[in-house]
Amino acid sequence: MEWNVSAEVIAFIIVLIISVYSRKSHAVPSPKNRVFRLCLATTLGAIGTNLASTLMIAYAPPELLPLTYLITLCYFALTPLLGTVYFYYAVAVVSEARPVGRRFAVASCVPCAAYFLLVVANVPTGCLFFFDAAGSYVQGPLIVTTYLVFYFYCVACFALVVFTRAPIDPVIKRILAVFPLIAVGVIAVQQLFPAYLLSGSAAACSLLIIYLYLQNKRLSVDQLTGASNRQEFLSMVSLLDEKAQPFTAVLVSLSNFKFINDKFGHESGDRFLREFASYLGTIDDARLFRYSGDQFAFIMSDGVLGTRGEDGKTAALLAPLRQRLSEPWRIGGRSYTVGAAIGAVSYPAIAHNPGDVVAALEYATVESKGRGPNVPCVCTPDMMEAIHRRSAIADVVRRAAECGGFTVKLQPVWSESERRFVAAEALCRLDDDELGSIPPDEFIPVAEQIGVISDVTRFMLNRACAFIRAYRDAHPDSTFRGVSVNFSAVEFIQDDLAESVLAVVERHGIPASCLRVEVTESAIIANPDAVRAFMEDMHAHGVRFYLDDFGTGYSNISMMLELPFDVVKLDKSILWSATEDEHLTEFFGLLTAGFGAMGSQILSEGVETQEQRAFLNECGCSLMQGYLFSRPLPPDEAAAVIAASEEEAR
Repeated sequence: MEWNVSAEVIAFIIVLIISVYSRKSHAVPSPKNRVFRLCLATTLGAIGTNLASTLMIAYAPPELLPLTYLITLCYFALTPLLGTVYFYYAVAVVSEARPVGRRFAVASCVPCAAYFLLVVANVPTGCLFFFDAAGSYVQGPLIVTTYLVFYFYCVACFALVVFTRAPIDPVIKRILAVFPLIAVGVIAVQQLFPAYLLSGSAAACSLLIIYLYLQNKRLSVDQLTGASNRQEFLSMVSLLDEKAQPFTAVLVSLSNFKFINDKFGHESGDRFLREFASYLGTIDDARLFRYSGDQFAFIMSDGVLGTRGEDGKTAALLAPLRQRLSEPWRIGGRSYTVGAAIGAVSYPAIAHNPGDVVAALEYATVESKGRGPNVPCVCTPDMMEAIHRRSAIADVVRRAAECGGFTVKLQPVWSESERRFVAAEALCRLDDDELGSIPPDEFIPVAEQIGVISDVTRFMLNRACAFIRAYRDAHPDSTFRGVSVNFSAVEFIQDDLAESVLAVVERHGIPASCLRVEVTESAIIANPDAVRAFMEDMHAHGVRFYLDDFGTGYSNISMMLELPFDVVKLDKSILWSATEDEHLTEFFGLLTAGFGAMGSQILSEGVETQEQRAFLNECGCSLMQGYLFSRPLPPDEAAAVIAASEEEAR
């Protein structure tokens, strides 16, 4: 008999392509992914041995008959196994929704095991196939079992999927039910036309369906909620941008989801996310995406949001969502109340490109958090302008970090008791030709966000140490105490922070006691253990610490008792309030005395008038800083001012 192997060759190529392109689609070693890899290997083996066996039967010389027999035996072993591995793939998919019993899984392999015994028995009996004395291939009396085993597992796969009670996505269920039917149809055609080899084609068709609709979607679908993932969101935005099709995008960021995970466990958290995503999926005319862990995004392709804020269809979308968020969610016998921040932006009315859309959504969502639970923030032209400015500042900061574009100014600290400047604070400054002078409260958060704040701190630390060295060299008899440098919360995630700081101090040849480190309350809250360890290590070397901006954060007195701060810097708002409200005057005095009793000095910022200076004297606050005494100055000018005050004090 002459066989037509064209379909098998094409099937082999298709499976090879799937093998190459599916590598990233099943990186997680879950049971389903492991079985899928087995499906790939088995299919390649079955088609390869089928082609090799057929060609060798037709063309191999008699001397290679033993090899031909061995390859053909492998083909008979692998071909029915195709149906088995695809059946177990369906079992793995069903198991992800509801575990399949071990007994069922073991019992299901009995037909396959029995067939393998038949393959082994073929060697002495020729029950499946044999080669006659002339070396011709002859089918055995039990050849039909090869097809029966394959049909059995295809039918079992169909029945498992159709009659399972596991909560499987209907789309996935239909796919799992269809591919065994296609395989059965293809094999039936081969039986009607024996000259055409199609067993590999049946497997390739099944494998292609699985890959396209199940495995490959792992690259684009969030497996927990079933929603499209962030990458799909970005792709969709880019596609709509290419088509210049208006749309509205909405980002919903759950505010207290972490509480659910911490209080009730991650399983409850996952169930809530699935339920929440299921609700969001019911919103009409909106395509849902899981943007990140506890964030979901929508795209409404016929967006109507303009510069006026919430209106039209966007208002219709957000109103029911806000109402639902105000109600409890009952999941697994527990009731949850979850708030959210909601940001929205329209394209192209507000955002003009995909980058603008993403930046506007995230910006608006942050703004929404400041407005209260479930209060949306719709991006406006002013907000978009602020976003563009922030982006421009980020570019300037990156360039400055790479090329040393920052400058330093020093603001001296006045001691009223000594009547001279005793220290100074190093302040970072940034200027740009287009943006002009950029305030620190704008560029420092950007530097933290884009990951260059450590470069800024190192720059400031080096300049501060260089100033101290130069001033001490120029004034060897000076009692100037040193310069303080602000440290961001990000700095404290470094394991070798203390070593790197001390290395800078040593390189400049100054006493470590001349360095002051300023730490904010927010930095302490973010990394309390790291800050404490750093302070203890540096204190042992003589470095002094300032608590910066006390009065603007938590103002946690208990923290002061635990951490060894040498100086507490009171934010200027405290001084200004105390001098304007007589009821706060006594409080300010008590605050100063209290910190003094704890061993910490008080340094009051923002001193601008003689009245404020007199008030601080009455309260016993000796250290002052503000425009009344000196503005921030370039290093040379600051050195001259400090030296002049020391000369006058003598």
